[in-house]
Amino acid sequence: MQQRASSNQKIFNNQYQIVKKLSSGSFGVVFLGFDLLTRQEVAIKVEKEENEEVRSLDREVLILKKLDGAEGFPKYFWSGEDQSYNVLVIQLLGKDLSYHFKQLKKFSLKTVLTLGIQAVQILERSHQKGVIHRDLKPENIILGIGKDILKLYLIDFGISKIYRDSNGKHISFKDQKSFLGTTRYASIAAHLGHELGRKDDLESLMYILLYFLRGQLPWQNMVNVTDDERTKKVGEMKLSMEREVFKDQSNEIQRIFDYIRKLQFKQEPNYKMIVQEFKRAAGSSNITIDGNFDWTEIKQSTHYQTDSNQNQSRNNIPNNSNEMKKSIENQLSGLIQPSQNNLLAPPPLSSTRGTFQRDDIRKSSSVTQQSSINYCQSLNPNYQKSICEEPLQEEDYYYDFNSVEICENYNTDSCLYNKYNKIKLGIFVHFLPKQINLK
Repeated sequence: MQQRASSNQKIFNNQYQIVKKLSSGSFGVVFLGFDLLTRQEVAIKVEKEENEEVRSLDREVLILKKLDGAEGFPKYFWSGEDQSYNVLVIQLLGKDLSYHFKQLKKFSLKTVLTLGIQAVQILERSHQKGVIHRDLKPENIILGIGKDILKLYLIDFGISKIYRDSNGKHISFKDQKSFLGTTRYASIAAHLGHELGRKDDLESLMYILLYFLRGQLPWQNMVNVTDDERTKKVGEMKLSMEREVFKDQSNEIQRIFDYIRKLQFKQEPNYKMIVQEFKRAAGSSNITIDGNFDWTEIKQSTHYQTDSNQNQSRNNIPNNSNEMKKSIENQLSGLIQPSQNNLLAPPPLSSTRGTFQRDDIRKSSSVTQQSSINYCQSLNPNYQKSICEEPLQEEDYYYDFNSVEICENYNTDSCLYNKYNKIKLGIFVHFLPKQINLK
């Protein structure tokens, strides 16, 4: 359904009007937008220009233009600079796979095989265009909306790379490179500091599919280790468990993983063979691949959180342009941007994990984050604020706390987590109806 935005709201390029915030991350904020010319909803990504060393939107724009027109990628509409912001406008899409996994805890074999087939085909198209993603994870695989609700899209190309030069020559192999990716799903080559290639996207996909099947991976939830230590230990575990990590899965899935692990750096994967193996796995289990997923078959169930329930307390964007500017600045001000050379490998910390606890009036150590929290609460006057503070030295802790149990039991409206913030403080903000008593 199209949403008509107020005439006072922030407009980029005299065409794209902000409606409300959808999400925020380490580098910026994503807003629901409205195209005043086409009368269609769009997604608007906003990034601060302050740090010229890290401009992930610049890279994403380059990649999206290269992928434009290919199936399985968001359509690129416009990008540019507006005052102190980098702005990217793309096609509005639906929920990511992480959202559905939080609801269901595991996916059926049918859903995993369906996802695998679509994802491999998308990666083939990306690789044919000369692009490797380098950070596959459930949050970056997203469903379409409307008639495309059964269609997968790959998003977030901030650390992607073009692996062929203008003459079509493959990039050279290098080692001693900084770790790149998300520790839980990164390929073994990423842990070893090797240059990444097409095979590494496929290896990451296999870890994601295994995660969906089992509900967790063997290397999750390490405690009392720094980020660097965890990255190293997870890599060692993946290497040592290489032959057994998929041993409980079908022969076809095992063959796919073995094939991917044996691929050479510059070798072109046989994507069609991988897809056929997924289809054989379905046949071996008497599964019919009809395009449906677990969540589409149980969407009417009361146990499945609907969009309307999830979004009933989402923040509204103010109708005043000055307030809008302040809102964007508040959202972006706490996002400390790291060096590109250590994009996903922050320095080790010696502190240990704290205790998850609730305090209605507990003051944040980060003034900028607290001001953003206060601003959000001002938009919801009928709700009381509850803040849980938790030192999050490790990426896995974010996944643990940003879980369906937390969302359902505490009605989490916002999870602010910046792994590059020197304070290393995660703040979970809950806007709860006043009659509800959070124990």
